[in-house]
Amino acid sequence: MARDEPEREADGELDLLIDGVTAILGGAGDEQYRIAPETRIGVRDGSIVSIASTADPVPQAKRLVDARGLLALPGMISTHNHVFQNLIKGIGDELEVWPIVEGVILATGEEMTPEETYLASLAACVEGLKSGRTALLDFMVGRPEIEQHRSVLRAFRESGVRGWFGRATRELHHEGGHRDPWYIPLEEALDQISQLATEYDNGLGVPSALPAPGNPRTMTTEGLVRVAEYAREQGCLITSHLAEYDAERDEGIERWGTGTIAALESLGFLGPNVVAAHSVLVDEQEIEILARTGTKVSYNPVSNAYCGVGTAPVVRMLERGVDVSLATDGSSVNTQDLIQSLKFGALLQKAATRDARAINARDMLRMATHAGAVSLGVPDDLGVLGVGRRADFFLFDPLRLNVAPVHDPISAVVYCGAPENVRTVVVGGEIVIDDGRSTRVDEDALARELQDRAVAVARRTGTTRFVTGRRFTPYRSYERRPA
Repeated sequence: MARDEPEREADGELDLLIDGVTAILGGAGDEQYRIAPETRIGVRDGSIVSIASTADPVPQAKRLVDARGLLALPGMISTHNHVFQNLIKGIGDELEVWPIVEGVILATGEEMTPEETYLASLAACVEGLKSGRTALLDFMVGRPEIEQHRSVLRAFRESGVRGWFGRATRELHHEGGHRDPWYIPLEEALDQISQLATEYDNGLGVPSALPAPGNPRTMTTEGLVRVAEYAREQGCLITSHLAEYDAERDEGIERWGTGTIAALESLGFLGPNVVAAHSVLVDEQEIEILARTGTKVSYNPVSNAYCGVGTAPVVRMLERGVDVSLATDGSSVNTQDLIQSLKFGALLQKAATRDARAINARDMLRMATHAGAVSLGVPDDLGVLGVGRRADFFLFDPLRLNVAPVHDPISAVVYCGAPENVRTVVVGGEIVIDDGRSTRVDEDALARELQDRAVAVARRTGTTRFVTGRRFTPYRSYERRPA
């Protein structure tokens, strides 16, 4: 079987051998995907050390997985998440962005104990793993207590997911009258980030904790400049919400005399180390700025549709050379299923452009894998099945009625797949999902405790009011707001 990757059997016993799988190879940059049946993938010390044909001699391995009939895909990467939100699934239905943020998310976050933050985050991490998501960039609200943030890192460790941790930075913004209730001085928040980076290692030799300004309106001009300076000093990423609500551009004009994205460019804030979540409400000039500065965009199709924000112009961004990755956003939009985002993301682009050819299954898979690795600054480590790369991948069972019959394996995953098809998930060479179940966490016990805690927190915060009394939409007895 022909291979472009170097075939290498390192001397000695393998830790893990995946035998007889159909591997999805390629996908980096402009390299097309290739379907390689009857493949063996050898893993040692957390990395892929061999990709070979089953016609070759079988190497010795501590564990052999018979993967005949299964597909092997690179682990997917979600570049925008709020895992602590998992207690509020279903509460924010039919709420727009700011009502759900202020009335549900922040209200709940203010009441959560570190243990509740841990449980919510653990459940979100495991749920995502069960859909083939092996790495994520999380965005944690700016609770002042460092123990809250340590709770998320604990969930990373215990679930087995590979994480990047964004700690929210927010300042008093006098001009806009907007203030985070958990305000601490920016330098204290940055000190916390530096401390957290020493406590959690995602195994890739890059800073695992980073500043996450809530959005531009929650930061002073000086604060934005300081965050960019800190990221350069530490060699870390920055992530922020951007272009997610209508007033943002006008707020920029009021503050800086130009739109927010243009102002961020002039301040030196944008750049290749910035992951801008959402970026839905952008015009052609702003897309050009994102491309020119190398700023990465995190596409959150399910979240943006759920909150009625709109559809990010991903096709236009890709045409102009913007790096676009995929994400689920927080559990407040009811799912950490990244397979769902694959299909949803494709369909929204087709509908928005009224062009069935605007984007395809291969584009979406690359967005969820290699593009995510590019956005997180690790394009040579993650996002592709290849010798020398980290052993982060998943095995997908296509021989189930929701998928079969299969004519194109990649199309089958993107347009038909679901977590029920994810058989095995490997992170850093460790099997963390086996036969569809976590190897590290008692899922049933976690679900029961999550339910009890979620109900208790909703009662404490009063967010149960958003759930009671729900009825059909009274289409004939109200007037819609003008578009």
